[in-house]
Amino acid sequence: MRTTLGIANAGDDVRAAVHRLGPAFERDYIAHTTLSHWADIIGDMVARRVRAVAIKDGKLFLYAPDATWKNEMRMTMPDTIQRVNNYAGGRLVKEIVFARLACPAPIPAEEGQDRETRAAYARALVQTGLTDEEIAAGATLAESVSDEKLAKRIQRAYQVTRKAQRLKEQRGLRPCPSCGRLVKDICYDCRRAEERSVRHEVRTILMREPWAKLADIVRRIPSCDALLLGSERADLVRQIAGKTEYTNQDSANARMLTMLHRGLPPDEVTPKKIRSTFWELRNELITTREFWEEMKKRKAQKQKRI
Repeated sequence: MRTTLGIANAGDDVRAAVHRLGPAFERDYIAHTTLSHWADIIGDMVARRVRAVAIKDGKLFLYAPDATWKNEMRMTMPDTIQRVNNYAGGRLVKEIVFARLACPAPIPAEEGQDRETRAAYARALVQTGLTDEEIAAGATLAESVSDEKLAKRIQRAYQVTRKAQRLKEQRGLRPCPSCGRLVKDICYDCRRAEERSVRHEVRTILMREPWAKLADIVRRIPSCDALLLGSERADLVRQIAGKTEYTNQDSANARMLTMLHRGLPPDEVTPKKIRSTFWELRNELITTREFWEEMKKRKAQKQKRI
């Protein structure tokens, strides 16, 4: 039996059931599953800012909160499409389109199975046995406490901790090489710590060389990818834009924003490109009420002349 796209890790019964329901249902199921795992595909950092709204007719509809993130997603579009299609197991998406409203699809609990309830976990924990050595170690630990109630609580806490550890080991969890925690596949805490370190290095390079391309940074930081670079560039643009006024287009911040937003070296930054950058980032920049009132007056006068 062939593997249904997007459910390579599901059981045979689930794959067969989805396939029997027809191509239309199978296609919708793959799209829905892919949208629900947007954070796994793109990464938590980007997923918190850019939402996957829908997949229709080979188009992935994304909602980005501002022009900065739209620009970054355009720059990383080929990589994003490849990641989505790799997860789906086929050519599900051909292009990316930006939606005006953020209407994310509902996220299912799991494909083909229910989440384990607290009661079910508690029952599994009770049924997990301890060795004689572990029971004796708990009793020895309790004997060192004079308060009887406290001694019982300590002994119980020790036994529950040991049972929980054994239950995790029985379910296939293994110690993380870095911190020693029992994890199923990846220790997300260690991965986030490593990612924060990489992001700090990438941002340091962007502050020195705001025009740096992905290839330039990968030569120095091999673990960097297009999405990580894009998210750091976008955050840096928003940070600098929040300290820059719209009318201050001849400042160092203006040149920095233009180089970051457009990936231009210093010799290619012109007043025209600065004005264009400021207009695209106008909602991110500091502006005064008087400036926008003057803009409205000019627009009204121009319409009267027409």
